[in-house]
Amino acid sequence: MKTDPETDTQRAIVDGIEVSLDEPCQLLPVEIPKPWGREIWYTGIEARGESRVRVPGVADLPLSTYLALAPAHPTRGHTPVLLKILDPLPTPVLGELYLEVHETKQEVYVVTAVDPAAWPDGRGRIRYGINQTRRQEFADDDAFRAAFLEALGEYEAVRREIDAGVNGLAEREAQARENCLAFTDERRLGIGDVIRVPTWLPHSLQQGVRVVEFQTPTYERFILSASQKVLTQDHWDSAHAVANMRLDTPEAPEPDPVGEHCERIVRFEDFGVWQARLSDGERFNLPEDIPYAVSFCISGAVHLGGPGNGLRLQAGEAALIPAAAVGFDIRSEPDCLLLLAAPGL
Repeated sequence: MKTDPETDTQRAIVDGIEVSLDEPCQLLPVEIPKPWGREIWYTGIEARGESRVRVPGVADLPLSTYLALAPAHPTRGHTPVLLKILDPLPTPVLGELYLEVHETKQEVYVVTAVDPAAWPDGRGRIRYGINQTRRQEFADDDAFRAAFLEALGEYEAVRREIDAGVNGLAEREAQARENCLAFTDERRLGIGDVIRVPTWLPHSLQQGVRVVEFQTPTYERFILSASQKVLTQDHWDSAHAVANMRLDTPEAPEPDPVGEHCERIVRFEDFGVWQARLSDGERFNLPEDIPYAVSFCISGAVHLGGPGNGLRLQAGEAALIPAAAVGFDIRSEPDCLLLLAAPGL
């Protein structure tokens, strides 16, 4: 890496071409098939798939390669917040994500589409937290956890037989599944809704509900149950998940205005997310002390400023805003709805 003495910008040489590390750069997604549908990663770096960065004049680079050009520069040494889209199939049961909890990973979802084939009234669903009425039916929380774990054990036993090729178990599986779901709660979702998923909260996005997700950039989960075969492990984690899951349902997040055009939709310990609604030509600025930002344009178009020409994003596109560009204007072109995530937001 070298510094341009006239502009104080940071540059790297890639295939003999100088690349600015101070300009916002478009993130190119990679699609990851799932038994329940697909995930689309914009900042994913895993053996299963890796997102890429569009560098003008150079072949698109893997995100890890781009960051390695100057490890202490574009993101100040931070691993970027993981941005992805969850896109479940519209088919009931088959399109359900695993019911799971996380020990360290925190997530926030913004609903962008609800498939009318799955939800004719336009309101999707997510399994979210514990059914408090069911909880009160037990003498204490230990008894509730024990009963839930027993129901999960019966469901997993049926699923193992089905996954092994045993036929004729549809009715038994459906009953076992319903017995488990009775311990969890459900939340209705519409386009634009925000769902906060803190650690140890049981959750499962349901069929046909498409969301943009920002999450702690780590891969860890504990599966309570799955309505289809799990491909990444040969067991459920029901005992550990039930023993540690939170029983109280968190309050729905209230938007926190952070400027004329922006509101904070979530603030976790490791990152926060802003939502900006801009009319044509309106602009705002991010705090200059954050180490980077990851942005996703939901609708319209937006110009992300930088030391040079900056970058124009359209709906469905994402970008990494490096540390050197976070203080520059973000301007709508025309009206836009934009999400931004970063540590300290």
